[in-house]
Amino acid sequence: MTMSRLNFRVILAVLISLAVIFAVYTTVQSASLSASAEKVGSHSVSGAMTNFNHDRFTVAEQEAYQAQLEAFNDSKKGSGRGCESESFNPLDD
Repeated sequence: MTMSRLNFRVILAVLISLAVIFAVYTTVQSASLSASAEKVGSHSVSGAMTNFNHDRFTVAEQEAYQAQLEAFNDSKKGSGRGCESESFNPLDD
């Protein structure tokens, strides 16, 4: 009987020790990651719709930028002048 009680105590002590070691390891890892992120000046992001561009536009600035971009694209599409526009036309055989 004393042998099984001794085995139970040893197994319990080993399991508790492993749990403590795992807890210390994960704590050190997370502290290490947060410290390195602070050094670089970055932050962790998560989620399905994460914006990696980190745009800092106001709504008005973003609309103005989008309008300029569309005007630029429209001017390149329909000009019909010069060699550049000829290279975009498909060949009709």
